Amino acid sequence: MLLASKLAPCVSKQTMLGIILGLTVFMLACGADIEPADQPTSTPPTPVVTAVPTLLPTQIAQATPASKQAPPPDERLFGNPVYELVATWGEATNSGISFASPNGIAIDSSDNVYVTEFRGNRVQKFTSDGDLITQWGAGGVENGQFRNPTGIALDREGNVYVSESGNSRVQKFTSDGEWQDSFGDLGSGDGEFRSAMVLAIDSDGNFYVSDWGNSRIQIFDSGGSFMKTLGARGAELGELTSPTGLKFDSEGNLWVVDRGNSRVQKFDSKGLALETFGSEGFDDGQFAVPTSIAFDGAGNFYISEVEGSRVQIFNSGGEYLSELAPRTFSGPHGLAFNSRGDLYVSNTRSNTVLKFSLVDAP
Repeated sequence: MLLASKLAPCVSKQTMLGIILGLTVFMLACGADIEPADQPTSTPPTPVVTAVPTLLPTQIAQATPASKQAPPPDERLFGNPVYELVATWGEATNSGISFASPNGIAIDSSDNVYVTEFRGNRVQKFTSDGDLITQWGAGGVENGQFRNPTGIALDREGNVYVSESGNSRVQKFTSDGEWQDSFGDLGSGDGEFRSAMVLAIDSDGNFYVSDWGNSRIQIFDSGGSFMKTLGARGAELGELTSPTGLKFDSEGNLWVVDRGNSRVQKFDSKGLALETFGSEGFDDGQFAVPTSIAFDGAGNFYISEVEGSRVQIFNSGGEYLSELAPRTFSGPHGLAFNSRGDLYVSNTRSNTVLKFSLVDAP
């Protein structure tokens, strides 16, 4: 800068600026000490303004702070996951635990396991290791009673929702089984069911219920008020025949077990049918009365089959991977993962619930 001041009387402003810039480039090229970018300077740098995209309501609901995001999936889930049977709950295996056609399974934030019983007309709640915590329900049509309960799901507050095939309704309970509310009735109109089979809850707290006899999915808000219907009877893309299992993937897409068409359908968050997987049969990738679906931490999906008496594993693109524990099941229904990646399966015809854990591939 001293050199520049001496030259100032002799040169123009443009020439002097050129000299200063040239000297700066020369100093950089010679390795002159440069102040680290993360150190404070006497003159604060001009802030950089970055445009922030506007989030849609569904995006806001799904946004999670980094500190609260789920841990990365277990590396053993990639490729072809391998499991081992680690526990069997039910008749002839555990004293004090019995089931009468176990069906739906749900797991809360503490990894407690809830099981509906189709013939037992009750809900049982267990620890992750199979210790009974509580149970509720009895056969009947009154509040808190059941006729063939099938689906079960929990909301963010831990409330428990049970769908009933026999009473064509959904009931709401506290996590301890205290009755709170119900919605639905027998029929084919809006908000009515001909066998309410399975339910799922989206990121906004809305309920999706598979209406088995009416071959459709009905959608309700968090208060149980009818919103709209998804699907209609048929076999084309977006049509359904006797749907059962429902599950949302990590991107908010709804997957529907289209039992009567022996396939699985994928819908986006707006209800647009995207693609289908499967066909009728007993070969790999085919289905014999499929009933439930679940996703692991890597996005692989698992399908249980009543008549096939098996659970098949597919990657997120629908490619068949393997069969879970061949020759283990008898009419399996419900599927659910806990936070540690353990998989629970209701083995309906044998009146047991099976627990599987990941193992290293051989």
